[in-house]
Amino acid sequence: MKALFIFLITISSFSTHAALNESQRELAKNLTLAVKHINDAGAKMLDKETRLDSAATMLNYIIYTNTLVNYTNDQLDVNTLHGRLKENVIGNLCSNTGLSPFIESNVIMVYRYLDKNGLFVTELSKDMGTCKK
Repeated sequence: MKALFIFLITISSFSTHAALNESQRELAKNLTLAVKHINDAGAKMLDKETRLDSAATMLNYIIYTNTLVNYTNDQLDVNTLHGRLKENVIGNLCSNTGLSPFIESNVIMVYRYLDKNGLFVTELSKDMGTCKK
């Protein structure tokens, strides 16, 4: 019985600690709506090489899964690709005025890239809170 009591206290402690405050709940709702909008639209070609397949969210993260439709891992120099993505994708996020709600809410944007066979290539992220002036 004592072990059960300790177990229940531990479980309730974790669930209490995991509860979201009101601003976190509002952010979760807004991110969920954004992700739903992206996913409802289906896969979308962003350019001739990159397809946005889906989005997901967790806490203050929004995660975009993209496919490099013309390449396999063997055909890519991942270090060069990572540098170019950092410059061209991550480097432009702070100046994108459409992302100001993400900046104010300290959203972390994650860009995951897969090859044309669905295998992981690279991943980049940006804490939008670092864009605040």
